[in-house]
Amino acid sequence: MIKEQFRKPFFIIIFILVGVAIAVTIGIAFHKNIKKEKVLSKAYTECDHILNANAPISPTDKLNDPNDNQLIHAQKNGLKKPFETNDEFNAKINDLVRNSTLVQVTDNKFYQLKSLTHSQPYLVPEAIDMLNEIGYRFQKRLAEKKYHNYRFRLTSLLRTVETQNSLSHRNGNATKGLSCHLYGTTVDISYKNFFDTKLDTITSTMEAVTTLTRVLMEMRKECKFLAVRERHQSCFHITVVLCKPVPQAKENELPK
Repeated sequence: MIKEQFRKPFFIIIFILVGVAIAVTIGIAFHKNIKKEKVLSKAYTECDHILNANAPISPTDKLNDPNDNQLIHAQKNGLKKPFETNDEFNAKINDLVRNSTLVQVTDNKFYQLKSLTHSQPYLVPEAIDMLNEIGYRFQKRLAEKKYHNYRFRLTSLLRTVETQNSLSHRNGNATKGLSCHLYGTTVDISYKNFFDTKLDTITSTMEAVTTLTRVLMEMRKECKFLAVRERHQSCFHITVVLCKPVPQAKENELPK
């Protein structure tokens, strides 16, 4: 009789503990999903770039924007004065990071940095938002196709005039004179190889190239950036487009 009295509460306690464990598991999964979404910037992802880009751009799914067009956006939205020398960069970079003019780029779940020899791992904040959205869409589409999970690789970011001039002698694709890379708005994404997170190795894969290309075409059609495929360097050269909606006047507010 005593055993029967204790058995029922015991099973109730077990049932409650199992329920709590399930709830905690669901909560952790939900939190991880929310955390993933927080990587994306609403100011970049939800703004209509077609209507509100702050410099000229037209929708297209072609990745062939010339340097002159990209330079208009780079000069308008990036550093007002490029770094002339590497020494000048070293002297000023901490202040520019402190006031959020530039953000340091580091490896994350979407992409990784290749060893940089002629550029520095810094971009304007909006270019970071752009990379995160590219990475999010890229990995989402990979998962939908049941492919391996890949991270794309960044091969060139912010340059000084000094490194740009040095690179121009070695790389035929490097712009002689003004380059978008001088302004912190532009990044090169390799399509030659990717990091396979499942195999923990660098690999060349057509499924990753095709998937990344389609994501870039989709986002270019939304005017999220300008891009050109550089075949000699096996990369996509991409310049961020800023979205600046014009405040709408209230109905009863007369223009001054």
